[in-house]
Amino acid sequence: MGDTPLVFVVDDEEPVRAGLARLLRAIGVASLTFESAESFLDSYDPEIEGCLLVDIRMPGMSGLDLIEELGRRKIALPAIVMTGHADARAMERLGTLDTMGFLEKPFRVAELKAALGRWWSTTDRGNPPWPQ
Repeated sequence: MGDTPLVFVVDDEEPVRAGLARLLRAIGVASLTFESAESFLDSYDPEIEGCLLVDIRMPGMSGLDLIEELGRRKIALPAIVMTGHADARAMERLGTLDTMGFLEKPFRVAELKAALGRWWSTTDRGNPPWPQ
């Protein structure tokens, strides 16, 4: 992985994590996957540059709770939020957070690339590794 930025995939559903890891690898982006917000927090190294791709609804700490916790810890990790269950309350709360994008499951590869492109443009690494 070297000094290449990572996408940290946090989702409680193993097939989603595995599918996103395969997709990210196919477009040239390295990733690490986590089954919960808590497992991510337990192993996160703030020295590693990356972007959080996180599900809203998970058992225990939600994706929105995770983003807020990172803020409390003064960790500036760009986040892209995804969900298959966009309810009004979650969307209202999401509107109060600084994120790089929102994806409603199931989403198209082009939508993921667009959200990742917004993050990648903040990394000073030139063009993203995937075809435009």
